[in-house]
Amino acid sequence: SSSSSSSSPSFFLTSRTLLSSSNNAYMSSNFLTRTISSSSTNNMISQYYNHASKRLKTFGIDDHSTSGSMEVPRQLAMMMPVMTATSSSLTTSSSNDNCLRVASNLTPLSSPTRAVSSSSCSFYSTITDAAAKTTTLPKPTPLASTTATADATANITTTTASNSNNITTNPTSITIRSKSNDAAMDDEYGAMNSSGETYTYPSPYKLESFGTFGHNCSGGNAMMMSATTTRSLPRGVLDPAFVNYNTYGTMNDARDNVLVICHALTGNASLEAWWGELLGPGKAFDTDRYFVVCCNILGSCYGSVGPSSSRPGYDEEDAGAPSSSSDDDVPRDKSGRAIYGMDYPDVSVRDTVRLQLLMLKHELKINSIKCVIGGSFGGMQVMEYCVMAGANRPVGGNGHGSNGSNGNNNNNNLVSGTTTRPLFVGEKSGGAVGPYGIGEFVTKRNGRIEPFVRSAVPIACGAQHTAWQISISETQRQAIYADPKWRGGRYDPRDPPNAGLSVARQVAMVSYRTPLGYHKKFGRALTDESGPSYGSKAPWQVKSYLEYQGRKFLDRFDPVTYVKLTEQMDSHDIGRGRGGSAENVLANVEIPVCVLGIDSDVLYPLREQEELVRGMPNAELKIIHSDAGHDGFLLEQDQVAAHIKSFLYSYD
Repeated sequence: SSSSSSSSPSFFLTSRTLLSSSNNAYMSSNFLTRTISSSSTNNMISQYYNHASKRLKTFGIDDHSTSGSMEVPRQLAMMMPVMTATSSSLTTSSSNDNCLRVASNLTPLSSPTRAVSSSSCSFYSTITDAAAKTTTLPKPTPLASTTATADATANITTTTASNSNNITTNPTSITIRSKSNDAAMDDEYGAMNSSGETYTYPSPYKLESFGTFGHNCSGGNAMMMSATTTRSLPRGVLDPAFVNYNTYGTMNDARDNVLVICHALTGNASLEAWWGELLGPGKAFDTDRYFVVCCNILGSCYGSVGPSSSRPGYDEEDAGAPSSSSDDDVPRDKSGRAIYGMDYPDVSVRDTVRLQLLMLKHELKINSIKCVIGGSFGGMQVMEYCVMAGANRPVGGNGHGSNGSNGNNNNNNLVSGTTTRPLFVGEKSGGAVGPYGIGEFVTKRNGRIEPFVRSAVPIACGAQHTAWQISISETQRQAIYADPKWRGGRYDPRDPPNAGLSVARQVAMVSYRTPLGYHKKFGRALTDESGPSYGSKAPWQVKSYLEYQGRKFLDRFDPVTYVKLTEQMDSHDIGRGRGGSAENVLANVEIPVCVLGIDSDVLYPLREQEELVRGMPNAELKIIHSDAGHDGFLLEQDQVAAHIKSFLYSYD
């Protein structure tokens, strides 16, 4: 849709034919070298997109005269061909044995073409299904009522260690979400809220970026503590740092029957809202056997400290006009409360996971975690759990590189020293081992020293966020930036850049699925057969679906939070600052790991899950068969549950 105002950018999705060659795929994974800082606007992806926007002038289009209205569509057009090329032929260069192992897990999908050779595997080929039906969906207004999602919060009681961690679960109250072959395109989430308990770190929480990216802290802790004494925010520090969580089931006497579940980009700590079919007695997350913990992430708008949280150094007396143009230029919410806004610090996946680990040990007093499980962004968190709490420290090193630092590369590291002894869970460093290291968290169990985490199930993710995935994140951010109401993130909270956020969500919804999935659900069907069959007023069903998803997202997310969380997701790289490549780091993860991949995933293709399995000495790969694409980890809950249950019963 486009704005009627000539001064406002026009937000629209390109209808360019999505075709590409292997050269495009090579460009995405190799030419766009992964050179990324925490601020996404300074990385090569942004530079590449800026170059793409400038090329519009070769078509006689002056991007200045249109106030940037053509930039986002052009950037999206530069990205999308590679996406479709990837979905139509996901190839890897793995060994013959590995190809045969992966291929043996596949089931036929409408007679696709597959090839297994000594050099590559084609996991998912373009499929023409003449028998596929085009289902007529309701018109745009009632479309929301047909979305088959579960509001499973009614009879679930979540409690914490303070009241014995009990759960009251009525299995019939957890509505089973529709499967991916239902008439309407499935939704991933049920009712979303911030319910649960909160863990607050007892002192200022130094982030991975502390002392880097211009966050130098001269004078020791003086600047770190300034958040409580001045209105200047410290750099690379959160104070207070708090995270939301929920628990289900009962912890045993040994305090080691624990499952930790990590959610995806826009999820929350209410596990029943998005993986409810897996939760309850006798299910994958069996509350009769396990104590299940679901943690929220830093930067979220669901109960953890994030851009919408109160700004340190301000109190209720400082409430001012809810305007982006207040005298002190401090972001404020609708009530006038001072908040972080775009001043919220750069947070990495490691920062989130380390705070979760501290919560699990100090708040819940857990001795050992049986398994950590998560998909997408949740899978990235799982990989950090594997490295920090499920790996053996490299012999002769401290897991941070040759200089013994914690990856901050400054003279104000959290700890210093050269000893190689691992840091026990909850143990103060005392000059021994720094944070974020390989095998930082260990525990004593059954008279032995072992990793704090005993097994893991990462789903639909890789060892690092690639240029391809950063490109998709950046395109979504650019859609937000192009909204004239954005104003560099200092927007009026009463009139936020909702148009940009809506388009960003629509871009995401395309990347989460597949061409085949969209074809089966929508084809070229119209919401109104009496309307025009093409052109700007054509009432495409797929357009109605995307617009509905964009509108619905506005009710539960804000633009700054979305920008900051996608930047955090782009930080994912288990090899960063750890003295070697991601492959070298993976080699230290010796706990059992079951990696799940989706055979139609365009966003995180199976090649990346294969790389994880090849890199970890005690890992296996299982395939989820679906035409739902990346969202298969949420929608194919029966398959996901079967793999998780089998793995959990196989170990420990």
